[in-house]
Amino acid sequence: MSRPESVESTVDIAEIGKHFPAPPRLSVSIRKTLPPLPPVLESPRAGTVLNGFPSPPRSPAKPLLKSQEGPRKESPALLMSSFNAACPPPPLSKDPPRPFTASTNAVSFSASFSSAESRRTIKYGTGKLSAVELSPQPSDDPEDPLNWPLWRKHLNFAALLFMVSLIGVMKTVFVSTNSVVAISYSVSYTAAVALTAVPLMISAFTGILSLVVGRIWGKRPVYLVSTLFIFIGVVMNMHVLSSFSQNMAARAFQGLGWGAFETLVLSSIQDTYFRQSKIAIFHAVATATTWGSPLLGGVVSLGPDGFTRQFKIIGGFLPFSILLLAFGAPETMFDRPSVESQTPTATRPRAMWSQVRLTKDAAMEYLIKMKPWSYRADSINSRLILQAPRAFMAPTTALLFAATLLPYASLWSLASSLSLFFSPIPFMLRESAVGALMTGPFLAATAVAATLSISSFPRRFTTTFHVITVVVGTGVASIGILGFGLYVRGAVQMPTDGSASSTGSPWDARFLSDRVSFPVVSFLLAFLGAGSLVLDATIRPVIQRSTAFTSSSLLVALRNTADMQGDLACLRNLAAGIVILGLPNAVWTWDGLKSAAVGIGVVQIVVAGAVCAVWWYYDENVRRLDGRLMGLVDLSILQPQGSFFDTD
Repeated sequence: MSRPESVESTVDIAEIGKHFPAPPRLSVSIRKTLPPLPPVLESPRAGTVLNGFPSPPRSPAKPLLKSQEGPRKESPALLMSSFNAACPPPPLSKDPPRPFTASTNAVSFSASFSSAESRRTIKYGTGKLSAVELSPQPSDDPEDPLNWPLWRKHLNFAALLFMVSLIGVMKTVFVSTNSVVAISYSVSYTAAVALTAVPLMISAFTGILSLVVGRIWGKRPVYLVSTLFIFIGVVMNMHVLSSFSQNMAARAFQGLGWGAFETLVLSSIQDTYFRQSKIAIFHAVATATTWGSPLLGGVVSLGPDGFTRQFKIIGGFLPFSILLLAFGAPETMFDRPSVESQTPTATRPRAMWSQVRLTKDAAMEYLIKMKPWSYRADSINSRLILQAPRAFMAPTTALLFAATLLPYASLWSLASSLSLFFSPIPFMLRESAVGALMTGPFLAATAVAATLSISSFPRRFTTTFHVITVVVGTGVASIGILGFGLYVRGAVQMPTDGSASSTGSPWDARFLSDRVSFPVVSFLLAFLGAGSLVLDATIRPVIQRSTAFTSSSLLVALRNTADMQGDLACLRNLAAGIVILGLPNAVWTWDGLKSAAVGIGVVQIVVAGAVCAVWWYYDENVRRLDGRLMGLVDLSILQPQGSFFDTD
């Protein structure tokens, strides 16, 4: 924008020199005051780097800096040569490494180069899952269980699942034959059900011990030793038809072996698979074999060998399971390096799935790797040993135990007492008929376990979903417990003419057996089984929410999830064994059965309501306390160590 000039503001060009004098000219050249150039670096590395870049031509006859001692005329060509020699080279397109004395770019270049080497590459799935980032991230070691080929992962999973299914059959092998055992050995019914309760309680202690030992020396030796105990117990049960004490000793050996497969299989699956569908399969198979075996066990026990025939059949499958474990279940414990300090890159590496051909050399190499013991923790200290036992103190473990205990223990105890109710006069049910009463719990429990584990229910789990699930599970289980007790007591109601005592026991009851509908009994037990499994479906999502809230990394969260779930399984087995031993004495009379059913149902409703209230109002506080008690959150670093003004 221009403005008009006035006469007063006009200055004559000739008068500019008077009004604006020229600045004084320096007597020496400014070029002489510049600092000298750095000396040439003599290190071979710097020389190699500098030799890779061309330098401008320089006249050897003229120095780069010359002193002006007097007036001296030079030709234009000579002036241009000096000017070219004094000017720096033109800038390059990229900033190359320079000598250490000239700049720090060389240092930064080397640092960036080393950091690029330490960057970890994000690994993705293969096939249709090629766009999915793997979680947890496997290491670059081919021996990492997450990097195993699929055939090796599936073989390990099949070996563990086969043994889990056999253990499920062993647990309920006496459900349909308890009355026969009591009569054969001339012992009380409480002693007969002890053959089921004692190994369950023993497995609770060996389970927690397996968690500790597996953390120090690996899971494979624990599996092999546990399999040896199970083998000894099954062989003893095949030849102890005439001795109750030997039968109990055999069951104790089996309980010593059950604990490892109750607590370590979950972590073994997490060690080898990214997706959690295998955990759902494991849960469904364990449920189906546990509550489905009485259906076949009762039929098998009708022969002359009695219940020992069941162990003979189990003993026929056991050698195959032992071979699978010995040659198909390698060690899955693997210490992955910490990657939190490394910067991830988006490069997608090639898949590491190796193409293995079945050759003699490959088979020998595989067998050499299948060592009984191949892992040991780097350092064994009290913190490592107490990792698993600390999960007992977590509030989440206690709340889950309180919410799921009564339906779980009631299902076990009522199933173990079916022979007490329906084997004596006037029902006189054979072993096969008693086993058939477990059809309802088998179908309902298996369906609920498979549906809730495979569906999106665990992924959408929130506090609201949790409370609703606990309420639904408690309602269904209470219907089963109350319905079973009230229906059976009402169906066997004694006549009021005084011909029979109203407190007659199942052993000397005098009433018509056609008043009890056994399909209805099985249906009511199905409600109990379904409600118990609905409550069990909340265990893993709740524990995962807690560990994800307090754990420093995904690997730590997976480890703590396995510890808390294993500890909870041990607590539930211990409590179930105690209830199995105590219920026969409480339901010896029909009125006792009614009182026990009403008491269990009401207490479950009250406990579930209290647990839901705690989770609804104090969910976050519960998870914080989990982290503190398990040693995952150390608040000592938040405490002030001194005043800001306390300076030297």
